[in-house]
Amino acid sequence: MPELPEVETARRTLRPVIGRRVAGVLVLRPQAVRTHSAPALARALRGKRIRGLERRGKNLLIALDGLVLRFHFKLWGTVRLHPHPLVGDKETAVIVSFTDGSVLEFRELQLSELGVHRAAEVTRILAVAELGPDPFAASFTRTPFERQLRRARGAVKNVLTDQRRFAGIGNLWAHEILHRARIAPSRPLDSLRPAERRALYNAMRAVLREAVRLGGEPEFVDADGRQGRFPLAVYGRDGQPCPRDGAPVRKGRLGGRPSFWCATCQH
Repeated sequence: MPELPEVETARRTLRPVIGRRVAGVLVLRPQAVRTHSAPALARALRGKRIRGLERRGKNLLIALDGLVLRFHFKLWGTVRLHPHPLVGDKETAVIVSFTDGSVLEFRELQLSELGVHRAAEVTRILAVAELGPDPFAASFTRTPFERQLRRARGAVKNVLTDQRRFAGIGNLWAHEILHRARIAPSRPLDSLRPAERRALYNAMRAVLREAVRLGGEPEFVDADGRQGRFPLAVYGRDGQPCPRDGAPVRKGRLGGRPSFWCATCQH
């Protein structure tokens, strides 16, 4: 599931579309659009110019004249930018064509959410309005981080993935952050010592920034077709050696979801 690093990578690699004008919209999978019928979506976007790109948590927001095209990757999804017209294939859901001949392709949408909203309404959408602070925001210092921890209870991994606490962090990157901080996913939040809380904050900032620099996790594909290059330490690597100490990575379940950790270096 694409999370903060992947959505931020998508946003950055889509920057060339800013300023382009929509010539037309082809909807090949109508069920992928949650707010409009295929003809209504085409009418709404035709002639609009893209004014900007923004990420809020796991949401990719494409600002047009008075409208916002909101895309939430959910389980999976790919956004590709092509320099020339595209026919599409069985995985193509929506094609947005621009007047310069380039196209924006939304493909492999599995439970993804794609819809158009009036610009003034976006902040009132539930998935956006209730988001916690973004770890990439300039204002995300130790103070708001500690404030979120004081308000939370339960296993530290579950706290990290609560979008009301920290926007954009999901199951994959929570495990990578915790491995970097040497903290076990199941540790009760209130058992963390001050030094461990500092390590958690530093790991969150470092891992997410490194992940964006490397284009996200290895299965993610950005707008230019490049795969992510972040070397995962524990997520999905059960039975393989921990890159820190060589002990086998363990797998369990926590909060109903798979959990991965090294029992030797994470406590």
